[in-house]
Amino acid sequence: MPHAGRPNVLLITTDQQRYDTLGLSGVAQARTPHLDALAGRGAFFRRAYAQNPVCIPSRACLMTGRYIHQHGVDYMEQVIDDTPGLPAWELTIQERLQHAGYRTAAFGKIHMMPERGFHEQRVTGGQGARWTKSAGLPIGLGPLGRDYAAWLEQRHPGAYEAIYEQRRTPDYTRWETCLPFPLPLEEHVDCWTAQNTIEFIRRDHGRPFFLWCGFCGPHPPCNPPAPYDTMYPVDEVQLPPNYAVREDGSPRPTTPEQDAVARRFCACYWGLVTLIDDQIARIVEALRERGLLDNTLILFVSDHGEMMFEFGRTGKSRFYECVTRMPLIVVPPGGAESARTVDGLVETFDVAPTVLDYCGAEVPEDMSAASLRPLIEGRGQGKEVVLSEFSDADRCTRGTCVRTDRYKYAFWGLGGEEQFFDLQEDPLERRNAIDDPACREEIERHRLLMLDRLTRSGMRPLRT
Repeated sequence: MPHAGRPNVLLITTDQQRYDTLGLSGVAQARTPHLDALAGRGAFFRRAYAQNPVCIPSRACLMTGRYIHQHGVDYMEQVIDDTPGLPAWELTIQERLQHAGYRTAAFGKIHMMPERGFHEQRVTGGQGARWTKSAGLPIGLGPLGRDYAAWLEQRHPGAYEAIYEQRRTPDYTRWETCLPFPLPLEEHVDCWTAQNTIEFIRRDHGRPFFLWCGFCGPHPPCNPPAPYDTMYPVDEVQLPPNYAVREDGSPRPTTPEQDAVARRFCACYWGLVTLIDDQIARIVEALRERGLLDNTLILFVSDHGEMMFEFGRTGKSRFYECVTRMPLIVVPPGGAESARTVDGLVETFDVAPTVLDYCGAEVPEDMSAASLRPLIEGRGQGKEVVLSEFSDADRCTRGTCVRTDRYKYAFWGLGGEEQFFDLQEDPLERRNAIDDPACREEIERHRLLMLDRLTRSGMRPLRT
């Protein structure tokens, strides 16, 4: 039943989903009718930027409303090694809502180390993590985590191993992980995540809840189950305009075999996007059936994007638009008076104070993020500048990037490499204008904007 005065919160996250996969972006080759409809009840943020182009640091920002240089989670900690995850003194929004009397739960890929602040959780280990033994069973590689593995083994003995048997085949490498999921649709990890979320919604918790639904996709492996594996015909895929271009702007020769792999990757990636869209429809319907839809704050966001063969690359770890520009939808409790598209710059970690704002909880002064509520309600203009940071696994490759209305400036440490793009004249970021005399004044302005943002937010050395 609804709880007067305090809304429930449903946070839906995906992993590695590009902005231009949403139908309402106007440029998508994928179909997302349910997310498009969800945005019709709230606000769609057209220019939302992630604070890090890698999973765990970005999620640490989402949950704290603080930058990388503030909370110190700078790479995939506790996955590649045993270094500390999120420091104990950094409170997450779920912990703050626990203190405010909320029931908190998480299902699927949370991928924030350590996972704290949940009364209930059934989570995956994240795709591509370390060797594990799931539920004490010797079933081999377990990046999808013990909770999903135990459920799958009980439901379909031998199924989990079947997933990894497929991953050992030559075709798995040849086709960049793009093989059909070898099990029925309902056994896919993202369907499992949705079902856990729905079952939580169907229970009466006696108090408002904060519920995090974390889908694994469309992060590779791009393994959509039927019918999503053939939903997007490979021969109809349009490769990005900068596919046959190197990052320095020079031509990049390709072969028919490479083109075929790229097209198949895109088609399978979009299949996962639409699979997730359909699961979101099931979750929203569960809220409606329980009479909770009008008393639930719904947020949809991804942690970072995907190169998807721009400059011939896949993956992330860059500051290009395809990696840092995020899909972000917020539906306030009861829905907005009218659908709103927000064109101003925002940052994805603005999710944190937005949740606290709508729940009537105190927004800490040390949060660098800002509530999106004024923009959702038609007040405010967005930000002058947004900030992203990156540190590689060896902590030797570090970068910082600022993006303003028209320009983007990035500084890479140690080597001192700089990048500057005029996104109005060069939206595909094919020409680094850092040495262009005509851009000298704007370059200097953006250097100062970066320094100002870092110092105002109390930059300190990252852990070493």
